[in-house]
Amino acid sequence: MSIGCGGTTTGAVMVTSGRIIAQGVSGNVSPNGSARTTGNFGNGITATSSGHFSGRSGSGTWRQSTGCGGTWTATKQ
Repeated sequence: MSIGCGGTTTGAVMVTSGRIIAQGVSGNVSPNGSARTTGNFGNGITATSSGHFSGRSGSGTWRQSTGCGGTWTATKQ
């Protein structure tokens, strides 16, 4: 998964036992639904995100070390 400035990026993540796992991304979801991740996308570019899950969906914000940022949404499959 790569995150660019602007546009839309989609990708799959797995959440199991409160841990978020995806290509180049790791993080956790607390029992109250708060989510935080960090990622390393190569070439010195890192990203962080935070948000909240409730029921079958979630949303939040992300920011790259380059200054790019945006929002994310997720739905349980």
